Amino acid sequence: MPDILDYTLAQVRGFVVATARTDAARDARLLSVIAIGTRSDARQLDQTLDRLTDKATDRA
Repeated sequence: MPDILDYTLAQVRGFVVATARTDAARDARLLSVIAIGTRSDARQLDQTLDRLTDKATDRA
């Protein structure tokens, strides 16, 4: 990210906060998927995987 080299200190701080927020959201989704995987039966897990795959490939 060469653009960040031209950021002001306030912009860098904002970037760090936004990155932390994005990471936290990703971690929350991952934890949710792990919980589904450990508690669900195979059919529910397959349905969840299909939905995630559809979203990842923009078929939703």
